[in-house]
Amino acid sequence: MRTMTMASDHVAKPTDPDGLILEAWGQGFLLGSLLILAAITVANMRAGVLLHKLILLELVLAMGHGTFIFPHEPVYGWYLSVTAIGLNISWALHNVIAWMKNRPFLSRKVSRFYIVTVVLCFPYWCLEIYANFAYFNNLNRIFLHTRHLEPLFRDPWWVFTTLSLFWTIKREYSFGLWEIIKISPRFGIMLAAMILSIAFIIVDTCSVLNAFQSVLPTGIEPFWKLSSVFKCLCDTVVLDDFKTALDHMRRHWMERKNRDIFVSPSITPNPSPRAYRARGDIESAGSPGWPDLPSVYSPTKQSGRLRYRDNTESLESRNGDEITRSPTCLVNSERPRGIPSPESSFENRHPMREDIPDIPLQRM
Repeated sequence: MRTMTMASDHVAKPTDPDGLILEAWGQGFLLGSLLILAAITVANMRAGVLLHKLILLELVLAMGHGTFIFPHEPVYGWYLSVTAIGLNISWALHNVIAWMKNRPFLSRKVSRFYIVTVVLCFPYWCLEIYANFAYFNNLNRIFLHTRHLEPLFRDPWWVFTTLSLFWTIKREYSFGLWEIIKISPRFGIMLAAMILSIAFIIVDTCSVLNAFQSVLPTGIEPFWKLSSVFKCLCDTVVLDDFKTALDHMRRHWMERKNRDIFVSPSITPNPSPRAYRARGDIESAGSPGWPDLPSVYSPTKQSGRLRYRDNTESLESRNGDEITRSPTCLVNSERPRGIPSPESSFENRHPMREDIPDIPLQRM
């Protein structure tokens, strides 16, 4: 995992310049990446969602292991071992998070088998914590044997989750991978991070098993750090479970597709004022004069003529104690150009005579 040895059997902080630079770069990359991912998680997480809290906890627990390059002997071995505890818990928690995200797509039997096998790995992580402490404090060399088993107890669940997600997208959803990237670049980033994490898992496993000749300093390799960062990126870039994210994307895709099919350019809203006036003329075509005259204008006792007010007032006439109120005006007081004044139009059609006696209007 983090084996750093000198030429002798004594395990200590690396002194070779190449090894020291490589390990310092790897730890800086791990810590910086996790800090940024934690900030993104805090900015996007919702209160009361357990999954979001577990993702943030996963990131925080792994941060400490990106700082053990600074202490010197004898603090070095103790500090490394303590921060490794948080890292191992973070790895186990990542598998639980992967189960929670993928659970809606799993059958009950598969889901139970998944989480039970994750829990059964906890004793190994306890052994790994002790082996790490004993090795870097020069007590025994058990860690050299348990380290080879680390990929087996850490990564199979993540590989299964990745393959399951790709298969579910292909089988149950009506869009392909390229359409997913166009609809949601965030989801496309998550899929790319999944592929990269598995690629570095394979490289790290080959390095641990000495499957290929490494030119790196003895016991120092950054591949597990790269794999861990990409796995955490998958958890952070899409905080919700996979089904919720995919269903939301499918609804958005269907709405956009339906809008493209049923929305005709001829009825697309035109923001031009001229087009607005033209639509008003079309809507009022065939209506003689002002369409709402009966509800807007009422004859009053005062001079027997119509009195016009805007839509914030009512019409009234007074004759001693007699008061008549007309309904509130329903349209704006501004008349379109070309329509005659309702007062003049009313007078032309119904000329008033002074000899007609006044008749009191009853309350409406």
